[in-house]
Amino acid sequence: MTVLRVRNLVKRFGGLTAVGRVDYDFEQGTISAVIGPNGAGKTTLFNMITGIYAPDKGVIELEGRSIVGLKPHRITARGMARTFQNIRLFGGMSVIENVMVGMHGHLRSGLLGILLQLPRVRGEERRAEIEAYQLLEYVGLERQL
Repeated sequence: MTVLRVRNLVKRFGGLTAVGRVDYDFEQGTISAVIGPNGAGKTTLFNMITGIYAPDKGVIELEGRSIVGLKPHRITARGMARTFQNIRLFGGMSVIENVMVGMHGHLRSGLLGILLQLPRVRGEERRAEIEAYQLLEYVGLERQL
């Protein structure tokens, strides 16, 4: 099943075409990579997919629904997120805490529940921690804990 579909994606900056007519299907359960030399348009492609840039032309569908024109936080809420190459972004936190930070968009607890440390909040945090451990195991990083 195609999770992410990109069709005829184009982004220009003035007279420079940074991304020209990209077509790709990202399939569920697979690991894909976008490779190329500096200046090939990889970051621009990811910026369009995650809503940082609007494409000049083309279609981006996440699970069959267009995400073109959505703000980044709306795209993240639908399940598409990105990370940056700055590996020291949360240098004072543990590996598990860094993984859990990426889950914040999927947690339901509000500020009041967090401040009061309600049982529902603690349960949600525990489930997030378990999932974070599973994700680290999936990518072979469980030994980093």
